[in-house]
Amino acid sequence: MKLSYLTLIAFFLISCAKKHKGEQSTSLLSNVLSITDNEDKGIKEVIGFYGGSCEYSIGESFSTDSGKKKFFELKLTKSEVADKFASVPEFTASNMAYMFYKDLKNDRKKYAEIHSVLILNKKDKYEYKYSTGKLDTISAKLKVFNKVFESIKGKNYDQLKAILSNDSYKDSDKNQIVLNLKKIDTAYGNIKGALIYGFRFERQNEFDILTILGVFLRDKKNNAITIKVDLNSPDDKIHFLDYIVPQN
Repeated sequence: MKLSYLTLIAFFLISCAKKHKGEQSTSLLSNVLSITDNEDKGIKEVIGFYGGSCEYSIGESFSTDSGKKKFFELKLTKSEVADKFASVPEFTASNMAYMFYKDLKNDRKKYAEIHSVLILNKKDKYEYKYSTGKLDTISAKLKVFNKVFESIKGKNYDQLKAILSNDSYKDSDKNQIVLNLKKIDTAYGNIKGALIYGFRFERQNEFDILTILGVFLRDKKNNAITIKVDLNSPDDKIHFLDYIVPQN
């Protein structure tokens, strides 16, 4: 019988001088290899955002279809932030993988995948794998989220309407979005910044899209915002923009 899939994981132990609160690794090959400064920076960013504990490991998967793939795995436990998003674990997993990946810089070429493992509410386990190609796509499409953020923050609504897809929004729909956003500004205050909480690749209404979940930080009250970016359009059009409109 041919071997169809095998995963081997090598666990590495970082030196005590480089460890920080919440960072852990289990050790089979301790003191043999260590992680790089870029990898350490990525782990610290994940812990800084989510809290809790983060175990990490490096391994290789073997498949008769795709051959050998090297991966870096992050395992997040005891995170109150992640527990709050337990109903949508994929967003946390994707955000962890991207936060770590973007800090790798020249070390990115070492890995084919970043794996995220979550233990939520001390019992529920979730595992996700993200190819570096998908993480590169997330990086590219985040420019659209940033454009939405800058447009709404600067009240440049014509720029916002320009990136709303005509396939999904009529002119009257775009105008209504602007009216709703003005209500949010009045009720919640001006935007000071934004946080990203995760991503999901999906297909909706015959479009391949990347869903980006974020939060706009405001003077009075923060508000969640979700956008769905077309993965196939070179113009980076938005097919869906979701937010809560304050009631009068």
